[in-house]
Amino acid sequence: MQRDLRAIAKMNGQLAGLAEGLDVLEPEYRDLAAVAYTLHNLYSALENSFEQISRSCENHVTDPAQWHKELLDKMFLEIPGVRPAVLDERTRRLLSDLRGFRHVFRHSYDFDIDPNRLKPLLSRWAAGNRDVIDSLENFAADLLQE
Repeated sequence: MQRDLRAIAKMNGQLAGLAEGLDVLEPEYRDLAAVAYTLHNLYSALENSFEQISRSCENHVTDPAQWHKELLDKMFLEIPGVRPAVLDERTRRLLSDLRGFRHVFRHSYDFDIDPNRLKPLLSRWAAGNRDVIDSLENFAADLLQE
């Protein structure tokens, strides 16, 4: 988790610089692609932490077809006697939207990056990422105390 958190911090720094390229009426494709790729990688780093938590604490997926959604949903659950909820409910929609974006970006080879959809997602991540990161850092700190 610590490695993932460092990678997330690095990508947040990159996104701050890349966001400037979107502050024009018609952003260049390279700027859109760079932001999209970084958001894709950022969610992948988050999901890697979620997977490590799941493997360590409960280690089961009931619906392989909905694996990514189920994994994210599990991070909002408190499992009495095993672990507290990893994420605060306030972050659910943001993370669900990032997960959906990552899926489309990863699997659609003729995907046109729509700046009118990408910019709001980037803005929401910028506004809400601290809640996500704080939740993961607090969870990791609690593990170290046990």
